[in-house]
Amino acid sequence: MIKFFLGVLVSIGLIVLASYLFVTRGGLFMGTNTKPLPMEETIAGAAITASIGKSANDASPLPADETNLLAGAKVYMQICAGCHGRLDQAASGAKGFYPPVPHLLPPSKGVTNDPVGGTHWVVKNGIRFSAMPAFGQKLGDTEIWQVSLLLKNANKLPESVQTALRQPEQQ
Repeated sequence: MIKFFLGVLVSIGLIVLASYLFVTRGGLFMGTNTKPLPMEETIAGAAITASIGKSANDASPLPADETNLLAGAKVYMQICAGCHGRLDQAASGAKGFYPPVPHLLPPSKGVTNDPVGGTHWVVKNGIRFSAMPAFGQKLGDTEIWQVSLLLKNANKLPESVQTALRQPEQQ
């Protein structure tokens, strides 16, 4: 029985060593101008979902009224629009990022189908190995909820909020 366990341990050790050598000797192309690795999107998606966890069930302490949506639009235009794009643009402003930066406002679907608590978690904590930084120390929790509500309701915004999201870029 000891030989069996020793054989298992040696086998695992050889697999880890072979994987390490494969990765460190250039066997794994890490450039961003190619297709994702097999299972990369699945594993990354599962890791993000697990990290968000029960936070996805968090309800916003703020109502999705015009005042909060306008405040969210102001934060979005100052902090988010440079990468995630503006209203009525077909693509985001960020090019060459991997994974690609999603466009979050119409005509895109953005994150309107995601729970607002999940969006809040992402804005607050960021996403590792992507270009999404954490804003939990730069923005207050109220501002994070406001921009999260804006993104959740991006497909049904009042005209005043749409106008705020169409403002030209500030220099």
